[in-house]
Amino acid sequence: MESHKSDPTHTLLAFQPSGQRPASSEIRTHVRRLIKDGTLPRDTRIPSTETLAAAWGVVPNTVQLGLDPLVKEGLLDRRQKRGTFVLDGHRKIQRLGFYESIGPIPASDRDFMVSLQIELALMLEKKNAELKIWIDGRKSPKSLPENMVEACRKREIDGVVTSHPWKGILKSLAALPVPVAALSVHRECPGQVDFRYSDLMIDVVRRLAALGVRRPALIMNVVPEAATETNNPQDVTRFYENFTRAAAEHGMLTRPEWIIHPSPSSPMSIERFGYESMKTLWSRDTRPDGLFIFPHTAVRGSLMALLELGVNVPGDLKLVAHGNIETPILSPFPVDWITSSSREIVQAMVKQIQKALDGLPAKPIWLKYRPSW
Repeated sequence: MESHKSDPTHTLLAFQPSGQRPASSEIRTHVRRLIKDGTLPRDTRIPSTETLAAAWGVVPNTVQLGLDPLVKEGLLDRRQKRGTFVLDGHRKIQRLGFYESIGPIPASDRDFMVSLQIELALMLEKKNAELKIWIDGRKSPKSLPENMVEACRKREIDGVVTSHPWKGILKSLAALPVPVAALSVHRECPGQVDFRYSDLMIDVVRRLAALGVRRPALIMNVVPEAATETNNPQDVTRFYENFTRAAAEHGMLTRPEWIIHPSPSSPMSIERFGYESMKTLWSRDTRPDGLFIFPHTAVRGSLMALLELGVNVPGDLKLVAHGNIETPILSPFPVDWITSSSREIVQAMVKQIQKALDGLPAKPIWLKYRPSW
């Protein structure tokens, strides 16, 4: 009996699944409780998967399914060739991975991705933590780089952050044995970070109205049919609808030909899209007197077109545009900016990773665009 009292794994091994829920779920609940109440102290080495499976009357795969989420939560730590140890759910971030797929992204559109890397590296430096970067050059990848998956499996990194991941790799991201945080509209993304898009439209249209605009236009680099499977209560897919409705509520009249978005059949760089869209907009027989451009990469192209066209800004056309604080645009025209921040984005993603390591439930973090007027 005395040996049982001195052995913290005795209560762990004495457990038997009731059969009322899936065994893996009961195992997860049981082990989590023992860690949280201190029965299994920090640095306790728990028995092997085979030993646990035999004690609990289940197959080893069921044990794995039960314990894997606890590894993600930071309650357990699998150490190469040493075994699985109790952490207690308060693990400090020591090294993060940054994953980005740039296969189809032109060089002119990569400044935002680079700014995220820089801000993340600076933030981790302040935390005495490291950053490891994986840049995936494959076009529309269906799986993650093998060396990144292996680094996660060996616990060489504590979590992975990424932005705008391709839908084909969402399941692979969710299957990683470490927490993941993503700037993404997709509900399948673990550790989701996203923006409140309808709030953006309200702020933009209000500003256009305050500038005296009566005929607003929109250049926006989002395909209307894209990203339909989201859990954003203010969905990006309703961007155009929100713009038109808000304009009408402010007594402004817009036209379908003034709402310009990309064609899925004719993809081009975002900067090029902004340039071509501005040329197209100003070739119309009837022109707008106000314009909102999104995102900042499209703004660069649109400004080049405005210069070439010799448009009188703000006399003939008043501009409101999206800007990223960490990658500012030098504009030859007066522009009212509504901004996002790479720093704020990576802060939110790191917060998602830390919450997961602390065993807290995953909930999306919604960010706001900030008017500069």
